[in-house]
Amino acid sequence: MNHDYAICGTRNSDIGLPTGLKILQEGGTALDAVEESIKLIENNPYDITVGFNGFPNLQGIVELDASIMDGKTRNAGSVAAVKNFRHPISIARKVMDISPHVMLVGEGAEKFARALGYQEEQIIDELGIRNYHNIMEGKSLEMPLEAQTLVRELFMRFDDHLKEVMEDYSVREWYRKLSFDRHGTTNVIALDMEGNLAVGVSTSGLAMKFPGRVGDSPIFGAGIYCSNTAGSACTGTGELAIRLSTTRLVVDRVQRNIPLDEATKMGILELKQLKEEGVLHIISLDKNGKCAAFTNKDGLFHYYADSSMVKPEKRSSSYVEIK
Repeated sequence: MNHDYAICGTRNSDIGLPTGLKILQEGGTALDAVEESIKLIENNPYDITVGFNGFPNLQGIVELDASIMDGKTRNAGSVAAVKNFRHPISIARKVMDISPHVMLVGEGAEKFARALGYQEEQIIDELGIRNYHNIMEGKSLEMPLEAQTLVRELFMRFDDHLKEVMEDYSVREWYRKLSFDRHGTTNVIALDMEGNLAVGVSTSGLAMKFPGRVGDSPIFGAGIYCSNTAGSACTGTGELAIRLSTTRLVVDRVQRNIPLDEATKMGILELKQLKEEGVLHIISLDKNGKCAAFTNKDGLFHYYADSSMVKPEKRSSSYVEIK
């Protein structure tokens, strides 16, 4: 007997979810629904956290990460630090489907993409460049003058200045500021009529990150994990999710019959163990089509739709205070 279908995603997924919902309505796979939803979000030039016009790194270069995982087989594919390709989610899907590997990074991922016929292009336009310079000049981010000066210094002479900067300044402190105000990831989880779950994640990562920085999004068990019992993904301060193995633990709890809401909320509460500032927003979907979303930053939301609905609806994510 076919299962009902469902799809959910984080705050910037409303552009792509209607397409994913249509794929599920027509009997398509959860994997296809996830990939096609995320591709539309990657295409949006006004979403400066994913794909085209994503946040640049300190040197003004956009580096993209993406991942996708099949709950039925636990096959998975991801790419990290990819430049000049608009749809890293599709490259990640190919890593999963046709390569012998799970993750490809940087130049290797780009060579793989070229071999498959994906077209290289400039993935930042005048709007993205203006957003970058606004951050560089302190116009769009409240941060101390010292930190603004530091960002500009790093940009101007990154290679010979980085060691000096890390020794003389509290680099971690202003990155924590950035992690609250300038981050974003698209997460999409889908359940198809055959009862299979899939999860996908795509991001440009933390604004003004060090070149080569990779967050949790392409790391299975950290920013993404999926079985056919439940799928989970998160956005926020990726370093925290990596250290806590956030999504793997959420899915494991559900497999041990802990209710989805409780399992997801526990992922936020585990931040207490690290005793550090940072944001996490975790979204989960189980085999019954139930969605849960929890965060330690008030005001965040997500989107959800199932077989009883015509279109996705916006829902507030549950706020969890971390003391």
